[in-house]
Amino acid sequence: MDFGRSRISPRCFMGCRTHNVRTYLFTFMVFYLLVCTEGSYSKTCDKNCIYGRCVNGTCVCEQGWTGDQCQHCQGRFKLTESSGSLTDGPVNYKYKTKCTWLIEGYPNAVLRLRFNHFATECSWDHMYVFDGDSIYAPLVAVFSGLVVPETKGNETIPEVVTTSGYALLHFFSDAAYNLTGFNIFYSINSCPNNCSGHGRCTTGNSISSSVYCECERYWKGEACDIRYCWDDCGSPDRGYCDLTGEKLCVCNDSWQGPDCSLKVPSAESYWFLPNVKPDGQSLGRASHKAVVHGKLMWVIGGFTFNYSSFQMVMNYNLESSTWDVVPINGGPLQRYGHSLALHKDVIYMFGGKLEAGFGNVTDELWLFDTHSRTWSLRTPSPGLQAQQFAVEGHTAHIVDNKNGEPIMVVLFGYSPIYSYLSHVQEYKIRTNSWSVAETNGALVQGGYGHSSVYDSSSHSIYVHGGYKALPASKHGLVDHLYRYQVHTHTWFILKESGLARYLHSAVLISGVLLVFGGNTHNDTSLSNGAKCFSSDFLSYDIVSHTPDVKVHDKMKCQVVCYNYLSNICMLKKKKKKKKKKRKKKK
Repeated sequence: MDFGRSRISPRCFMGCRTHNVRTYLFTFMVFYLLVCTEGSYSKTCDKNCIYGRCVNGTCVCEQGWTGDQCQHCQGRFKLTESSGSLTDGPVNYKYKTKCTWLIEGYPNAVLRLRFNHFATECSWDHMYVFDGDSIYAPLVAVFSGLVVPETKGNETIPEVVTTSGYALLHFFSDAAYNLTGFNIFYSINSCPNNCSGHGRCTTGNSISSSVYCECERYWKGEACDIRYCWDDCGSPDRGYCDLTGEKLCVCNDSWQGPDCSLKVPSAESYWFLPNVKPDGQSLGRASHKAVVHGKLMWVIGGFTFNYSSFQMVMNYNLESSTWDVVPINGGPLQRYGHSLALHKDVIYMFGGKLEAGFGNVTDELWLFDTHSRTWSLRTPSPGLQAQQFAVEGHTAHIVDNKNGEPIMVVLFGYSPIYSYLSHVQEYKIRTNSWSVAETNGALVQGGYGHSSVYDSSSHSIYVHGGYKALPASKHGLVDHLYRYQVHTHTWFILKESGLARYLHSAVLISGVLLVFGGNTHNDTSLSNGAKCFSSDFLSYDIVSHTPDVKVHDKMKCQVVCYNYLSNICMLKKKKKKKKKKRKKKK
């Protein structure tokens, strides 16, 4: 009897079995693709895809990233959050990198960029910051080199501010060597440096209201980063703290210094930051020149990013600590890398690189009358054969020649036609004529960006450092120290300190040549840790001819850019103690 079991023919049995096998094979293949392939993927992608995902054993990078692990930036990024960060990647950036970030806020918002870490090849790998959404917006900052504090607590982390509500950052590196790159934090409508931990960030009720810091006691400044009245100024013995006015120490007659801790006279030198009154003008500039006449320091020319609000001539009152913009109709074009020299009440400005036109180095001589505040162009007298070179990065001094006549001595410089000059040019003020001095003595080599000072007692000019041509068609920094005797036109080579630099500054005080700052970076193919810009102090005694190096660890003057004027730091030098004469024994 049949209990319901259906009879299957041999033909149906074979067909159905084949169908089941096919179904099994299909299911197995799907399982293999989903499971086994996934297992092989994880084994071959043993390196983490940092800014991407791994597909078939290869990292597929997100937009703007490249590299076998998607570890290098190379492209464009758009950031729309109210705060965040941007970086070149977790490792050293690669050669020939080009990366661009657009931070979008909203119109007229204040956007702050905080450079928590920045390390690139000095003078070659740059980060450009534009106040807007394109490269045609105003350029507000360019960073290169190592932007880190010299000592812990000595400097605040740099911060860049844009006011359009947008910021465009572009990073470029060349084909030499690379460093660790950068990590930049940004925020919209936040307080500067988060009030440095010494204040409270306060904002208005409306979205367009500005934010500002309410500083704690004994802290001041926009970011509450300036400490005042240390140790309560040593009250009551050494001084007292002015809490209502300038917020600084007022020292008693026998004490001095920012905290009234140094006796009068002081046994040591010290830096202090004048309490400069704001004037609303843009002071930032580089490769400018300055001369002091009476109580005024005149600042003329210089390189800046935005010339729309740039002032060619400004002065700083040393007594009142105030800036004054000098409005002038007409006069010279904007320039930098020129020289200034003072004679009576007139400032002589010679040479420099003009902003109008590429590679335009001039031989113009302009005179600025400090009383009438007017410019006049001085051309050589007709009929006189002029020997004159157009240069930039030179120095000049107005001195008396051996006949007692005032002349302007122009030393070295760079010429786009003749390269680095070793000539000494002389301009005779009385006859309005130019000539090249026939020098003797040591064979010296001229360059760009050196410093020089004049010693009236010996009628000598001391020249230090610079950027010069080297053997084997190379160029680099030097630490040459020369002395030029004006009356005899004689050169002398003096002892070097071993610390090369250019674009630094120098002064002569009480027979001591003081050299400060400058660009000390001389690495070309690999990094040896050379700093871009130095805060070293070098001193050279012109009487005993002995060099010395002073590195001021307690320096309160921020050193970020060479030759760049945005703040004023002043150094008060210690006074030499008078030696007591021994009494002769009877």
